[in-house]
Amino acid sequence: MSSERNPSARPDPYAAMLRGGAVPSIAVAVVAIAVFTLVDGSLGLAGSALASVLVVLSTVSTMLILRKMAGLDPRVVFLGAMVSYFFKVMLLGVFLILFRNAEWLSPIAFAVTAIVVSLAGTIGEVVAFTRVKTYIYDEPTTASGAAR
Repeated sequence: MSSERNPSARPDPYAAMLRGGAVPSIAVAVVAIAVFTLVDGSLGLAGSALASVLVVLSTVSTMLILRKMAGLDPRVVFLGAMVSYFFKVMLLGVFLILFRNAEWLSPIAFAVTAIVVSLAGTIGEVVAFTRVKTYIYDEPTTASGAAR
């Protein structure tokens, strides 16, 4: 029996997307933190670091939630993804309201970092997903399927 036909050896698209999104997100976050620290000092560091943590945690939570829902009806997975997205947007809104008058961070550093880290993660996830071999159906594992 080859590993391609073993269902337990199937590639996990969510793990691939998690790795594919996390690596560029973290790399871009480190660069953004360095740049905004040089430009705005401690305010840039605080804004950029807060945005980086929020976006990376958001990305990771999405992939973990979708991974738990793998194998369910696609409509249920879609509903779960939309509910997850809704709550993430609401939490981001709460953060923005809470920190709207914060004098200890740079709002420009926060906004730019959130955008570029999110874009890097999304692009990484899409690229990783396109490279994962996704099975559409289960191939027969017995010789009876070949006798037809």
